Amino acid sequence: MGPPLSLLLLIPLLLVVSTVEGRYRCKDLNGKQVDWFVAYKLPTAVANANGGKNFVYADNNDPEWQLSRKPIDDPDSAIGATVSQAYGNDTSSFVLMYSDDGPVTPVDSYRGHAKGVLVFDGTTGFWLVHSVPNFPGMSSYVYPPTGFKFAQSFLCVSVATDNLAAIGEQLMFIQSSPFKSQLPDKFGTRFPILRTVLAKRSLPSSATVFTSTKHIQTEGGTQFHAYAKHKKFQKDLWHDLVAADQDVALGVQSWLNGGADDLHSTCGRDGNNVFDITDLTIMGANFSSSKDHSKWAVSDAARRPVVCVGDLNRQKSQLARGGGALCLEHAGIWRTYRGTVRDVEACMADWARGGGGEGQWEGGMKVLMYVAVMVLMR
Repeated sequence: MGPPLSLLLLIPLLLVVSTVEGRYRCKDLNGKQVDWFVAYKLPTAVANANGGKNFVYADNNDPEWQLSRKPIDDPDSAIGATVSQAYGNDTSSFVLMYSDDGPVTPVDSYRGHAKGVLVFDGTTGFWLVHSVPNFPGMSSYVYPPTGFKFAQSFLCVSVATDNLAAIGEQLMFIQSSPFKSQLPDKFGTRFPILRTVLAKRSLPSSATVFTSTKHIQTEGGTQFHAYAKHKKFQKDLWHDLVAADQDVALGVQSWLNGGADDLHSTCGRDGNNVFDITDLTIMGANFSSSKDHSKWAVSDAARRPVVCVGDLNRQKSQLARGGGALCLEHAGIWRTYRGTVRDVEACMADWARGGGGEGQWEGGMKVLMYVAVMVLMR
């Protein structure tokens, strides 16, 4: 005897529900769902940059850089296909785009220096962290021409919707600035923190803790550390939070141009040295950090293969800004990012102050000799 008629009628309904829920995830170079990816848009100053539209890509399936066949302003590129899921007529999904320099909002130097996109249904979604001002468009996928000149960074993670509680808390700490949002009642009830984020409310005046660290697991099981700092932390995200918690030395790429006062490479007795990256190479293309607006970090040694993509620059003005980073420990993607570092700034200033620490990037890049420094100190 076959299954009852009621069960046969139920099966098509279950299939429809399964295709509706769980449909939002990061998209790869072929438009297929992927657990996580990183992308690096090339600056106009390098060969094969296609006017600053070309980008390289890596993910959990292949952690080595691949040059995308489709430019970054193409809605069918990995970035375009991922972000395009935020547009449409589905009013049942949660959508949030935030930026301190959005496409229709003035620059906000008071709130967090952070940019990202989230889209979720009742079971899954994605969180894209990026560095591009005026991105993306309000009603359709648009990559701004102002984002072509300099290199830019992207990290996307596909996660279960249950992670919105943790993600919402991180966005509250950093004081994210929403410029496009859709919060159905079912999400606001399930995750009240999202209402706090959209209302631009942050920590109470009585708060004494100004950082937050959360563990976020992708659908495929990759563990990410999500770091967030409030502006009242008044310290460097990379040295005083990420490197201290990970207990590693980091090379950090961030925007150090303009008239702002840079922090410079920071070394001290704690051994968690942080070096400002000065020169980079990607698939044979060499360029300086002055052409790079991305924000990311990589540990110096393979014994702790840490890679992070985040929000903040290593400048004194950003000690008083909120921001965060997503970090993972992954040997393959670590080799890719570690191989991208050509040179770093040495920690001469800290040696001169007697701060201690090796003061050099493992493997010896732009290293000033310790003996020479000691002679200067006499």
